[in-house]
Amino acid sequence: MPVMNPSNEFQNYTYTLPPNRQLLAAKLMEKNWFKNTDLSIQKSILSLPDDFEGFVFDLSNRPDHLGNLEIVRLQKLVSGHELITPVFEVYSQDTQKTFTKEYVSWKIGRYPGAKGILFIEMQGKITHFITIETPKFPIGEFTHDALGGIYQYSKEDIADLPAQIKKIVKTKLGLKTLNIKRLIDLGRIFSDNGLTINNPNIFAAIIDGQEAKIISKINKSDIQREVLEYKINIVPIEQLDMYIAKIDDVFFLSIISRLLAKRIISL
Repeated sequence: MPVMNPSNEFQNYTYTLPPNRQLLAAKLMEKNWFKNTDLSIQKSILSLPDDFEGFVFDLSNRPDHLGNLEIVRLQKLVSGHELITPVFEVYSQDTQKTFTKEYVSWKIGRYPGAKGILFIEMQGKITHFITIETPKFPIGEFTHDALGGIYQYSKEDIADLPAQIKKIVKTKLGLKTLNIKRLIDLGRIFSDNGLTINNPNIFAAIIDGQEAKIISKINKSDIQREVLEYKINIVPIEQLDMYIAKIDDVFFLSIISRLLAKRIISL
């Protein structure tokens, strides 16, 4: 496919951008698909709000070719409050046909946060695990869920995974304090790589029996405003196999799989 050269109007526009966006503009201009994209869409990408910076960065790393597909241009952006969908025009070298491809991204990019499971340890032995039941808007029903959320950080911050995870868990459970004895980083997963770029961290956190007593009171507390819609389940570890069979949350199942592979837990 022919490649268009950047217009003077685009070059002049980039001079009005803050330094971080100028760097991303230069990186995007290395991509043929971006050069072929309409000027109005080029500008809309680079003028997205600051909290979309992660998305713009990911976009700047998107190659011109993927397998037998040539990415011709970005056709449009569909943006919501938290999510954004870029729609690309692509060309198949096998079928010699042109069509569109898209994916969904969090506005903060492919690394939006972390999800995990809390385990209770007493006398050196894991005795219980904790899940929550919560309403999920996309599926329109309550479901078992791992604990987690989106990282909260500014452009100037360097992500501290243990601190971020502790903050996420405390916020999710509505607790002011939480003593995590041990945090097990289980890497990242692609939650649905046919639909989204989402590649969050997963983890397991070990707490002791005293912390569990605090958590067990959450359902009865009238001060946990942030968790009124949650049901906290503290489950004996002997019931883990039953929960594996009935929970279809990809995060919960991935966490358990990696813990089993590392022989941290057993069935």
